[in-house]
Amino acid sequence: MSQTTQKQAYRWLLRQTGSARYWLLISMGLGLLNGVLLIIQASIMAGMIHQLVMEGATREMLTDDFFRVLVLVVARGACTWGREFCGFRAGACVRVEVRKLLLDKLRRLGPLVIAERPAGSWSAIVVEQVEELQEFIAKYLPQMALAVMLPAIMLVVAFPRSWVVGIIFLGTAPLIPVFMVLVGMKAAQANRKNFQALSRLGGFFLDRLQGLETLKLFQRTSFAQTQLADASEDFRIKTMQVLRLAFLSSTVLEFFASVSIALVAVFLGMSFLGHITFGGEVTLYTGLFLLLLAPEYYQPLRELGTYYHARAKAVGATEEILDILSRKESEAHHGGLSLPEAMPLTLEVKELSVSATIKSAVNPLPTDASDNKQPLLLDRLSFKIEPGTRVGIIGSSGAGKTTLINTLMGFWSYQGEIKAGGQSLADTRLGSWRKAIAWLGQQPLIIHGSVYDNISFGRAVSREQCLDALARAQGMDILANLPDGLDSVLKEQGGNLSVGQAQRIALARALVLPVRLLILDEPTASLDSVSESLVLDALDAIPDDCTVITITHRISQLKAMDQILMLEKGRLVADGSPATLARESASYQQFINMHCNQGSLDNE
Repeated sequence: MSQTTQKQAYRWLLRQTGSARYWLLISMGLGLLNGVLLIIQASIMAGMIHQLVMEGATREMLTDDFFRVLVLVVARGACTWGREFCGFRAGACVRVEVRKLLLDKLRRLGPLVIAERPAGSWSAIVVEQVEELQEFIAKYLPQMALAVMLPAIMLVVAFPRSWVVGIIFLGTAPLIPVFMVLVGMKAAQANRKNFQALSRLGGFFLDRLQGLETLKLFQRTSFAQTQLADASEDFRIKTMQVLRLAFLSSTVLEFFASVSIALVAVFLGMSFLGHITFGGEVTLYTGLFLLLLAPEYYQPLRELGTYYHARAKAVGATEEILDILSRKESEAHHGGLSLPEAMPLTLEVKELSVSATIKSAVNPLPTDASDNKQPLLLDRLSFKIEPGTRVGIIGSSGAGKTTLINTLMGFWSYQGEIKAGGQSLADTRLGSWRKAIAWLGQQPLIIHGSVYDNISFGRAVSREQCLDALARAQGMDILANLPDGLDSVLKEQGGNLSVGQAQRIALARALVLPVRLLILDEPTASLDSVSESLVLDALDAIPDDCTVITITHRISQLKAMDQILMLEKGRLVADGSPATLARESASYQQFINMHCNQGSLDNE
């Protein structure tokens, strides 16, 4: 990572502290108060020893001083606890905000961008790398202020007592931050490589864990174990490189601090013995006070050096976070108009093309498709879908069916024109368009939470709406088999449900709010005949004003469609009703005959 990138990451981190400013100010204030109390404590302790040695005071005469020191120790302990608490709260506020930024960004980027990385890699970024911001916010930022203020106060106290000690303090203090920065620059680079290795390891491990049954089936567990060992070894090496730099930094800082304290101790001892006569008169009280003050003068700088590695970690973690947050969103290529609600939802597609080089809707296609040398996933599609129509999309694997529905949902950039309700999709705000759409895929997503949580999915819907949606999805029998009804907890990935039950809960999620367009991607592909029948009954009960687009290979479902769109190698080769296509389209007839001869239908 270049110096410019590091500075950009650092400035971005500072901008995220707005929500934590209150806690940071309190943390700095408590740290400053702790330093002032420490100076007072050192003065009292030096005075006590001076009285005992030089003035012959008894222990009874120093009772009040002992009590004052005890109060100061307790007060400093309270300040330290308060600093830790406020620092933690500040870090928590920033981590929550950054995670919210990341998750909102990923939601806007869409599933195609998320599919570019393994799930474990995203988890490492959102969890582990954001967690590395904690110490930077909680400790490094307050310590930056304290490393300036506390030494300045101690210099003001030290100079009147001995200008030589003041000069030693002033001359040696800059050595610590200088070497701290030199070592920290290498630490930032090492941390960046370490986070990249952790991201790769997280994605690799989670993918292999999820595919463990497949690995066993194909007898590839030993190979996967070797790969995991290699990835773990790579992560171990990069982690040890970070630790090596951390220990080097600590050694350098301790060395210069120790040398500086030794200089102060030698000067004070020689002055007290009369061997050095310049720099002011040094009494036992003065010498002890300045000697107690010396390690505490360098302590804020040493702590800043220690926390500088937190800065290096945070900057390294921020690089990948900024890469994600800086990606252009699909909304950037769409207008701000709302979808007209009064108009019937007619879909008109004209000369629709999608390039294979575009991974998501974050980049526009070239203006002239003829200049695009890359293959097209969709090649000049044109069709019209009337409101309330049941549409089936068919074609062989790789024909472009999933690409078409992803384009309609706004996740791919395209060339051509898509109109919804007479309004161009390019002029429509995607948030408004997607509120009118519901989607149901092959693999239902079930989160760890109640049945209500899985149906509402964070939206403001009532329990009555959830029950109504579940009834329309033919899923009331699911509640009968669960102990607490809507409040029954479902395991992640539907561990305590059958695939058919999970699919019906996902269908209830799609139907819980009124939509004008329902998109189904092989909704019955993984279901048995009983579950398939229940899901199809639920789909038949969808209101007539809702347009339903279904990707399917089931011939029995095709017969119930109003319109069939058949794709082949990204081109639209058939468009019409099943009866019309059966008479007039050779491609459609060939498709039907092929699947009838197979006896069963393959899933994409």
